[in-house]
Amino acid sequence: MKKKKHRKIWPVVLSVLAALILLAAVAVFGFRTRTVEVEGNSYYSDNTISTWVQNDKLSVNTLYILIKYNFLDPDLPAGVEKMNVSLKNPWTVRVNVHEKEMAGYVDYDGAYLYFDGTGTAVLKSKKLIEGTPYIEGLAFDEDETEIGQILPVEDDGIFERIVDLSRYLKEYELSPDRISCAEGEIGIYFGSVEVLLGNGNYEEKLQQVEPILKKLKELYPDVSGTLHLENYDSDSESIRFVPAE
Repeated sequence: MKKKKHRKIWPVVLSVLAALILLAAVAVFGFRTRTVEVEGNSYYSDNTISTWVQNDKLSVNTLYILIKYNFLDPDLPAGVEKMNVSLKNPWTVRVNVHEKEMAGYVDYDGAYLYFDGTGTAVLKSKKLIEGTPYIEGLAFDEDETEIGQILPVEDDGIFERIVDLSRYLKEYELSPDRISCAEGEIGIYFGSVEVLLGNGNYEEKLQQVEPILKKLKELYPDVSGTLHLENYDSDSESIRFVPAE
């Protein structure tokens, strides 16, 4: 009886093994990476993202790429928040890129260096990214600067203030030509008018900018100068504008 049972079990075992081998063969040879389609990217080229997701030997397999970027914790380009990966078909990978929002950019080594809200240098490019403010006067050690690392500045709090300022600039639909943070003092420029903001309370201060600039244009057309809002708050009775000499 036992021999008969063994004879009945072996065909089942062999069938399971054959099925597993077949599935493994399909996974290995049927899911070979041929094409990577990229969308959602603007900082990086399609080729850069495609090369990135195929940066190891196992990425010749689309299932491996799918698992790596959806269920593991892979390295990403410094300017990318996350990448969602799906399969269009067994041999085509589709990558949806979610890039980080840039807090600002500075001049660096003949190009533009973009950084995020934490002050991390994320991208060096000669291309201007629309909507990203130019930060003038940000002092940092260029020799110690590395992509993926926080910019080596003396004032660590400057990045938090830049992000805070940028949030309210967007809220009140203000688009300064540039932002200055020389010596820790934050100022914004609208044409030939400099607006000094100090180190906080940006929401209240920026609420005043648009109506004041309109009034200045009426009273002092084509006059450059400095609008002082460093100490402005809701109790302030006057605001000082100093024409340039």
